[in-house]
Amino acid sequence: MFPSENTMKSVTVTFRIPYYTQWGQSLLVCGSVPLLGSWNVKRGILLTPSHQEKELIWRGSIDVPSGFECEYSYYVVDDEKNTLRWEMGNKRRLALPDTVQDGEEVELHDLWQVNFPPWNAA
Repeated sequence: MFPSENTMKSVTVTFRIPYYTQWGQSLLVCGSVPLLGSWNVKRGILLTPSHQEKELIWRGSIDVPSGFECEYSYYVVDDEKNTLRWEMGNKRRLALPDTVQDGEEVELHDLWQVNFPPWNAA
């Protein structure tokens, strides 16, 4: 058997976010497509922590087809992927531009979204 010329090529997308958790907590990314759990947090992608200087950075990667699009958010979960906290604000949107070619890697540098009240709130 020879490999097919139509073998799907892909782009590696790495999610990266600095965030401090408590012992026993993890971060995961969950989104609008099956690769990211289809908004079912229990099927989201667990991120792996690492220390970089004084920050705790969480990372996780997935391979997606060229032209991939989705919405996603970050969640703090326990060991059984029960949601403890989630980002406030709008869902994030990922749309790979046409300039990203098969085999390339894209790293998203995100910050945790916090929803503050409007400045004029009474």
